Amino acid sequence: MDGVVKLIKENYVQDEIGQMIPSETETEIYVEILSVTRSEWAAASRDGLNPAIMLRTQRINYSGERIAELEGVRYGVYRTYTPPDSDLIEIYLEEKAGVTG
Repeated sequence: MDGVVKLIKENYVQDEIGQMIPSETETEIYVEILSVTRSEWAAASRDGLNPAIMLRTQRINYSGERIAELEGVRYGVYRTYTPPDSDLIEIYLEEKAGVTG
């Protein structure tokens, strides 16, 4: 694996007056950082997405997080793929407005 990424899970907790306040849980995992393919970029772009990076890691490392932070930049997870008969998962990230660091 050639990098470390933070996977961020968003949670909501109720404060003392009953408001739901967002909180985050971060988990650092080791990943292989890859470029998205031309066909992936074209297909995602047609759906209004802005694909940027693909990560590959052990399937056990991913628990449905929707935000990933790589080198201080936050990305949205727009899809995942687990190849047949594999213990790896591919996590596809997009540059996304509103995902802040």
